[in-house]
Amino acid sequence: MGKKSNITHQCLKELNKQKKFGESKFEAKQAAKKSGESAATVRGIYSTNTYNSYVKVCKQFIADTIANHKEVKTFKDCKKYVTEFLQNKEDAGASAWTLAQYGCALASAYNCGKNDFNYDYPVRHRANIKRSRGVNSSDYRYPEERWDKAKLILKATGCRRAEALRLRKEDFREGKDGNLEVFKKGKGGIERWCLVNPKYVEELREFLKNAETYPVNGENRLFLKAQLPQGSIHDMRADYAKDLYQYYEARGDVATGKIYHCKADMIGHSFDKGILAAVSYNLQHSRNSVVVNNYLWK
Repeated sequence: MGKKSNITHQCLKELNKQKKFGESKFEAKQAAKKSGESAATVRGIYSTNTYNSYVKVCKQFIADTIANHKEVKTFKDCKKYVTEFLQNKEDAGASAWTLAQYGCALASAYNCGKNDFNYDYPVRHRANIKRSRGVNSSDYRYPEERWDKAKLILKATGCRRAEALRLRKEDFREGKDGNLEVFKKGKGGIERWCLVNPKYVEELREFLKNAETYPVNGENRLFLKAQLPQGSIHDMRADYAKDLYQYYEARGDVATGKIYHCKADMIGHSFDKGILAAVSYNLQHSRNSVVVNNYLWK
């Protein structure tokens, strides 16, 4: 086994120790809080998508480190070069969000916190998020008719890719006030009935009447991998979040009057905390700040 393969094997062995597939990160954080610990102390990899992303980052880190420091012999030897790796990526133009992901991936492999690498991460500002914005929105990137059904489901349910691929006809039910609900199996083991975007209720009902299903792992699912766009679908979750915020705001029954005031580059913008909590719940998140920073830019 060559040096690169040997170090990669050592790295993957450490990453595999962090696997907590099927467990709930949300519940782990709640348990930590109840025991008086900070939620930040909760470690582990709770989804296959996260694991695959971390593997990709670690392999890139190992390749760069071996190329620049031929003296390293083990994955442990590479640790002192994490700061250099992150700084090089920053100099090459990596965003603050990407650098934070790199730090989390390597911290998971080294079983530490991402702030233990003596590296000052750039501040993440919502205005600087570049993923799937402006003219890169789905309506511009996926104008072909073949994506219409996928876009309907994604904007109607706010599903992540993995969640959308698990959907079956029985995962939809009639809700209150003429709305529909969708059962989403999300990251970290979170499973719940969520509101379907009211803008698309009738269109979705028509789709479900005649939708073809496909046998996957003993279930009849609505989509195959090839039927979802291969590029980013993040902006369709943002459409869902924006529409739900406006829906709850107009309805008025979940607003609390307690205001979330944005800081830094978003000073001057504010959102009702009760509405944020409702939108966050339906997005399968647990923090209002995530909704503001990642989804309400539309």
